[in-house]
Amino acid sequence: MDRNSDGVTVLEENGSFRLVASEGRYAVVETRGGRVYGVPSDETGGRDGAADDAEGVEAVARWTAEADARALLANLAARGDQLARDLR
Repeated sequence: MDRNSDGVTVLEENGSFRLVASEGRYAVVETRGGRVYGVPSDETGGRDGAADDAEGVEAVARWTAEADARALLANLAARGDQLARDLR
């Protein structure tokens, strides 16, 4: 997906996670294997994902306030860093 495609802008990336914005809304999505997934996943475990493009992001994003989305990305990044240290 382009950094600014069809109204969805990638503001920040950390590993497989992206902070995205669209029309004043913010979300964190995860990308794996050419697919994009909403974060956090839904409670029923339905993580089919969508194509890694603007339409896919719109379909899976869990839209929230900017501060909440940035806090979620920071939390996920910290957890990833800790996991990497634990695996050494």
